[in-house]
Amino acid sequence: MKRSGFFSIEIALFFTLWFIYGALINSRNLEAFGLQQAGVEAYVERQHFFLEGSLVPQLHVQPVIDAFLHNDHIYPAKQPGQFMLGACVYAPLRALGVTYARDYFLTAALVTFFTASLVAAASSIALFRAARLLAGSSGIFWPLLATLSFALGSTVLAYSGIAWHDTLATGYLAISCYFILRLPTARTPSLAGAAAGCFLGLTISTSMLPCAMAGAAALFAVMQRPRILPAFLGGVVAGLAPLLIYNFVCFGNPLLLSNVIGNYRDTFFHPTVDNFVGKVRFYARMLTLYVPVFWFDFAGLAVLPRRLGREQLFLTTMLGALALSILNIDANGTCQYGPRYLLPAMPIASLGLIGFSFIDSPRWKRLAAFAVATAAVASFAINLVGAMHGAMLCDFPHSAFGRYLSEMWHGDTTSYPLLAWLLVPCLLSAAFLISAARRYDEVHEGA
Repeated sequence: MKRSGFFSIEIALFFTLWFIYGALINSRNLEAFGLQQAGVEAYVERQHFFLEGSLVPQLHVQPVIDAFLHNDHIYPAKQPGQFMLGACVYAPLRALGVTYARDYFLTAALVTFFTASLVAAASSIALFRAARLLAGSSGIFWPLLATLSFALGSTVLAYSGIAWHDTLATGYLAISCYFILRLPTARTPSLAGAAAGCFLGLTISTSMLPCAMAGAAALFAVMQRPRILPAFLGGVVAGLAPLLIYNFVCFGNPLLLSNVIGNYRDTFFHPTVDNFVGKVRFYARMLTLYVPVFWFDFAGLAVLPRRLGREQLFLTTMLGALALSILNIDANGTCQYGPRYLLPAMPIASLGLIGFSFIDSPRWKRLAAFAVATAAVASFAINLVGAMHGAMLCDFPHSAFGRYLSEMWHGDTTSYPLLAWLLVPCLLSAAFLISAARRYDEVHEGA
């Protein structure tokens, strides 16, 4: 009954989140983030990896900030994973007559829905399962709260409607972490290790931002179960294959990366005291303004019980690896709604909320639940506005929440290509989720 109840919750949770993400896909983001669609169109329509040649107005790409010239062709300064996944979606859409040239916004929305939105929803289920592993038999409340704080109360919500490399990489990383946390109790550790390795490889094929985190995760996985090394490495190679092939075809060397060829020095490791201190202040301010629940994630991570010391070390090391990376480069994400470079930290930090489930005092536990839920709701409201109004914020104020609300109130709105199709399914899934959670609680309390 328990396993069946969890499965029902997972199914309902997945579809609810996926439909929410899809319903929030909007024309403002689809137009502002045209580069993400340009690669997809080039791969399918013209069967090459460079970007020029499109007749679609929204997909005209110039070698500016996020693209560069190499051998007389324009290439994106991004890992190819996002474009390759998008191409797998666009090819059948094109065969059905749905193309960028005929209806750019509908096509781009569908590509986004079946890539970034889908992976973000799937990673939330992986996080839910990981949270259950950590929580043990303490019930469903804290795993569900941890999952929702990630899925709806973090910058993942603001970027879930964009076919964005960091969103996809964050999802892959979260899924890999679930398989790594499962390793000690997995019935087939080699299979879990291969899956973990594959998703880590896909993470790097999609974005270099969580590279240090992927390295830390790989080390932890192999140290837990050394015998999985062959299967794990096989999975890593499979996940890295798209990147290695792309680099070889485009640059003549499978290990030569786009940001190196394009000489994007602001993304290179460059430790200085002033930059480090400035970045700490910047990200602390951004977390407070855009993801206030993150500080509760961090506090919960600190109070995980001793029996979860290994898992606590794993999660802390992952966060530390990302901090080491982003605090020692010059770039900070530029045009963004919220701290985009902290996207990969969101699923890892959210698991820290499970620490509060081990508080002995019922009174203090209820107080912690109220405080976390309040912060999560505030984070949800902030990021919902970003998801609705667009994440391409180049005039970067301290907080865009009030400004966005004002613009929306005064009629500066956007369109949502999939909203009419997904609203009713979303409401039905949400109702089923609430019903499944209630049934599980009744069975759990009666057991």
